[in-house]
Amino acid sequence: MTAVITRVVPIERIATARLVLRRPTLADLDAVYAYASDPAITTYMGWARHESPETTRAFLQMRDEEWEQRGTGTYVAELGDTGVVIGSTGLHVYDDAPAATGYIIARPWWGHGYATEALRAMLALARSRGMPRVEASCHPENTGSRRVLEKCGMRHERTLEDHLVFPNLSGELQDLLVFAIEL
Repeated sequence: MTAVITRVVPIERIATARLVLRRPTLADLDAVYAYASDPAITTYMGWARHESPETTRAFLQMRDEEWEQRGTGTYVAELGDTGVVIGSTGLHVYDDAPAATGYIIARPWWGHGYATEALRAMLALARSRGMPRVEASCHPENTGSRRVLEKCGMRHERTLEDHLVFPNLSGELQDLLVFAIEL
């Protein structure tokens, strides 16, 4: 039996202890481009590093379409006390698969628990929406991301061998670790 996700009333802004997670706009283009074009933090992303601001513009437009169709999607993460965009997270829903989440945090803010805080907010959002399960994935060598997923209660469920090309790492198929949590 396939579950059908219907559009829900969007929650476009979520405040955590230190972050504001909000729906991105084109005004975020420069901030998003700054981290999405950084080779050091995009190495293990499943999407290609942004090579130009136009790539980021197209990304933001796609995310806006997702919000319009699904009522959720990518959230930019800004430091609550400054409004500085430090990365993004998201909750992505599909008609025939579990909800998915992920995160990316710019280097100056690594090691301060912001990815964990953002992921916990996405899991709470999924729980509040009655989503029974959320998945996330990462490259086996991305130990920092693995720790964040585990810290938030997600469990490694399976390894998909030779499954995904990580375009910023190599042009070859790589293994993918799939984590999940039942809500």
